[in-house]
Amino acid sequence: MAIDPLTNDDVLAVLKDCDATAVPTAHISARLSAPKPYVTTHLQQLALKGLVGFNTHRGVRRWRLTTAARTPRE
Repeated sequence: MAIDPLTNDDVLAVLKDCDATAVPTAHISARLSAPKPYVTTHLQQLALKGLVGFNTHRGVRRWRLTTAARTPRE
């Protein structure tokens, strides 16, 4: 089984489609047809850049775009 390469932009695009709703990693993984650990790596990289944030509810990490990611860059 080969994994198609993803970019952080692919992950950001899925989160933009979810508006401001926090979504679990499994949702993003299903939308991208990629394994959860692979998607989690991208999400963690984006979190370090301040573009996504997360909260945990009942042991499930939910991700959303931060204000910095939603504002247009010049």
